[in-house]
Amino acid sequence: MSVYSPHLRRGLALLAGLVMSWVALPAMAHPHGWIDYRVAVMVDDQQRVTALEQSWKMDPFQSLTMVEGLESVTGEESMAQRLDALGHEIAANLATQHYLTHVYDGEEELTLGGIEDYTTRLDDNRVEFSFIVTLAEPQPLSESLRWQVYDGTYFIEFLYDDQIERPVELVNAPPQCHGEVVHADPDPAVVARVSAIDITGETPEGIGRLFSDTGVIKCQDA
Repeated sequence: MSVYSPHLRRGLALLAGLVMSWVALPAMAHPHGWIDYRVAVMVDDQQRVTALEQSWKMDPFQSLTMVEGLESVTGEESMAQRLDALGHEIAANLATQHYLTHVYDGEEELTLGGIEDYTTRLDDNRVEFSFIVTLAEPQPLSESLRWQVYDGTYFIEFLYDDQIERPVELVNAPPQCHGEVVHADPDPAVVARVSAIDITGETPEGIGRLFSDTGVIKCQDA
């Protein structure tokens, strides 16, 4: 049973409607918003990759929509409690969308486990959702591992946070290994086609992958 009041549960449904109303803006090219994110690759004591810890910071407009929606809910819950409830909704939705996270060993896509932990907060008036998504099976730390985070419809663009020094980190990895970002380089014809899609157009599922940066592991010889 939910620990949140009926007012808040109804408010979250309303908030979902408010966020979706964003789509109803006059014709706009894809993407319609963005998320600044960072990734920490979790490595265990056996030098195996076990999970990706991610932090997603919603763009200012999307954040404002979410916060105003939460503030409009009738009830006694604090903003922290409301953000926690929003995080619960986000986590539940992500579970149905492969967490928008894709991890590969070479060309083979690996199976994810699930969300181990998550939190939602406000950072400089922007909503930030942080979570850990595990791998179903730990993988040896290797340069063959890579990952992408993207919305398949490219409605939302995921961008590595350029306001921090290291948007990709390896946690508990040997000093000769580090993470890097390989920026996407989509075909100009694809860029032109996608930018011409307005809100009434259909975006091919999976197009977001073409615009997704890739996180990689680099290890120097010890």
